[in-house]
Formats: sequence, structure tokens, C-alpha cells
Amino acid sequence: MSSKYVDVTGITPTSQFPKCPPRHPFTEFCETDKLCIPHPNPNIRDVLEVCVNVVICSAKIICTPVGNKVVVEGTKQIKVTFAADDPCQSVHCAHFEIPFCSLILLGPIKDEVIQVCSAIEDISVRCLDCRCLIVNTVIFICPVFEEPYNYCSHPHDDNGNYRF
Repeated sequence: MSSKYVDVTGITPTSQFPKCPPRHPFTEFCETDKLCIPHPNPNIRDVLEVCVNVVICSAKIICTPVGNKVVVEGTKQIKVTFAADDPCQSVHCAHFEIPFCSLILLGPIKDEVIQVCSAIEDISVRCLDCRCLIVNTVIFICPVFEEPYNYCSHPHDDNGNYRF
């Protein structure tokens, strides 16, 4: 049983990463999932590939004493392809859907959120035994506003300098 040379797919390429200017609200978090291959699938000899996809299902703004927050609900779709520990049965797949919930603190921003973007920064895989493995996923989430938020809206003095 091995996860030494696993082909990992789903990491977001840098060119497709959401564009966020400095001080743009976002959140990032690491999710650790213990996945057990369901019966009647055979035991794992080698994990060949793990593919992860993040789907944002809903987002809503809530008002709290520390400012507005976006509550984001989504699922991780994980596909595990593995070589069976039975020579008569070669390659198998198992599919998992795992829900998650996260928060993005908006602070003073009042602009309407029209979309929530997600990206996968990293994925790692480790076998625990012949039926279970651990998949760690680092997820980045940020809101997209109807109008670009002006992060430099500090008042200026007469010389054009920012006042804080």
C-alpha cells in the first residue's frame, strides 16, 4: 500500500487564481479529510490519483457586532483512483462529496457581493491503511463585488497625503 507517487489534480494554476488587490477580504483554510474506500471495493494497493474540485453552493451576508461577514457553504468533490490489492481487479475509483462552511470578514465594505470565487492552493495525500487515506486540501475563497471596492478611500490632507 502506497501513496508515494500519487498524481494530484485540482490545484488552481496561478494564472486562474482570483485577482485580489491588497486588503481585499478573503479567507483560506486547510481541510483534512479521512476517506475510507466503501465496500464492496477491494483494498488499496497503491493510490494512483486524487482529484479535488471545490464547488461553492451558497453565500449569504450576515451582520455581526464585528462587521458584516459572508457565510460560504460548499462541497469538496474528491475522486480517488487506486490500484486494487487483488490481481484480478486492477483499477478502481471512489467518489466523495464533503461539505464545508467558512466565513469571510467584510468589515466596513458595503458593496454587494455578486460572486464568491474559490481556488485550491495545495493538496496532499497519505495512506493510513489498506482502506483509508487522508487528503489535505488548502482552499482560498474571496468575494467579488458589483463595483470594485476602493481600498484607498482614506481622506487626503491639502498636500495629497493620506490621513489615518
